[in-house]
Amino acid sequence: MAKGKSKRSAAVDRAADAVGHALGSVAGTIDSLQAQHPHPVEEAREALAAGQEKLSAVASNTGARGATMIKKAKAVARRTKKAARQARAKSTPALVRVTRTARNVVKRARKAVSRGRKTVVRRLKR
Repeated sequence: MAKGKSKRSAAVDRAADAVGHALGSVAGTIDSLQAQHPHPVEEAREALAAGQEKLSAVASNTGARGATMIKKAKAVARRTKKAARQARAKSTPALVRVTRTARNVVKRARKAVSRGRKTVVRRLKR
């Protein structure tokens, strides 16, 4: 029986040694990480703030471009209508066609801008 107890003691000692080694390794890893990143929450906040600034800049740039595109489309529509009014004496149906086309161009531009803004908003939510 004495031999059986010593085997058990040896097994317990080996298990305790293995557990102690694993715990020491984990503690060493934790110490190393704390030395590398003393304030991880602040680092994460700074990274998040930088990302948000970049995304807001992209969003405002997209909005400005969209607004410019709509203005240009409206200007083209105004010029087209003006030219069509001047040519009204020649043919009235042409005015209707040109006006409809110009209206559709403005509508498409407005839809494109709203889709772009929605896309940017969806990207910001991620």
